[in-house]
Amino acid sequence: MTEAIIMGGQLAGALSAIGAVVFVIVKYAVVRPIQTYIDLRTYQIQPNANGGKSLSDVALGIQRVERKVEALGKRVDTLENSLKVPQS
Repeated sequence: MTEAIIMGGQLAGALSAIGAVVFVIVKYAVVRPIQTYIDLRTYQIQPNANGGKSLSDVALGIQRVERKVEALGKRVDTLENSLKVPQS
């Protein structure tokens, strides 16, 4: 009985060691190069790229313009409503 427990422990240890080695090999041989390639190809749209001319900066600029246009539209509507002459 104890030999079976010891054998099971040895088997579990061996499988854990093999799993760890496979994990490290996959991480450094497969995942790292893919991650580096993705970072290289998407550099232009990353937040800190191109001195503030990245895709996220463009989106923020569009949001600012949208808010200003909405505010201007409200002001125009208010002005038009105040200039309306009642028709008789």
